Amino acid sequence: MLESKMTIRVLLSFFIALGIIYFTAAMLGKERKAAWFKKRENSNIFTRRGFLGEACNFGVPRKWQGVVVSFWLFCSIGLVGYLLIFSLQYMPE
Repeated sequence: MLESKMTIRVLLSFFIALGIIYFTAAMLGKERKAAWFKKRENSNIFTRRGFLGEACNFGVPRKWQGVVVSFWLFCSIGLVGYLLIFSLQYMPE
């Protein structure tokens, strides 16, 4: 496989991972995210985030629902990344 095609697949899997994180955060909503995850409490100029960073930031799971959501994120991103990078590379062109 050409290096350019592999690069495109890696970048595509990265952007799909960001989409999965963003849509999961949007489906949960701010209230459930705040109840199920613990965010960093101290913030300075080096750890500030913009709109997209705050929307996608979950934090550390503090309840079992947070662990389930984290497991969902790891599994779905891993599966999509694996399929895009490794499994689909043997498809005919």
